[in-house]
Amino acid sequence: MNKLYIDLIIHPGETIKELLEDKGITQEELAIRTGYSAKHISEIISGKKNISTKFANALEFAFAIPKEFWINLQSNYNKELLDK
Repeated sequence: MNKLYIDLIIHPGETIKELLEDKGITQEELAIRTGYSAKHISEIISGKKNISTKFANALEFAFAIPKEFWINLQSNYNKELLDK
């Protein structure tokens, strides 16, 4: 697989990072809102962990963005990796 192409695929954690920046929320605050550790949040934002269905539910609560949005982001990311 082409390394450059992989670098162009955006992990869903990037979307979380952008939302945090736009709303002025820290990773620690998101951890409190979701009930997940700050380490878990950091690993998702850095692309080391994927968004699970359970975490998507927590994000829906924290951001008022439907869990399906998060699940679809992760699914599309996974599909892009498999297709290349």
